[in-house]
Amino acid sequence: MQTKQLNVKLMPELDKEIELVSKILHIPKVDWVRNVLAHEVKKEIEEHKSFVAREYMKSNISRADLVKLLGKKDSEDVEYIMKKTYEGFKAAKRLAKKA
Repeated sequence: MQTKQLNVKLMPELDKEIELVSKILHIPKVDWVRNVLAHEVKKEIEEHKSFVAREYMKSNISRADLVKLLGKKDSEDVEYIMKKTYEGFKAAKRLAKKA
């Protein structure tokens, strides 16, 4: 795995807190920071993907934009979910009319 170095300046208080957490967990400070950073980046990406999917469902962005932003696989997943949701909504409407 190829890596790239990122130098970050920390406030002294934050450095002390990270040091404390790493001692409690018995792992090197840099490993803990790397894991937390990776987790937060993935979470942020998922939030942005969800936002893009919602905007597509509201017809605020085109399919081409959806594919460009999410990729082909994820955009197909969004369309599949939309299709199944619509089918479920139609079925619920039919059941409501029968009742």
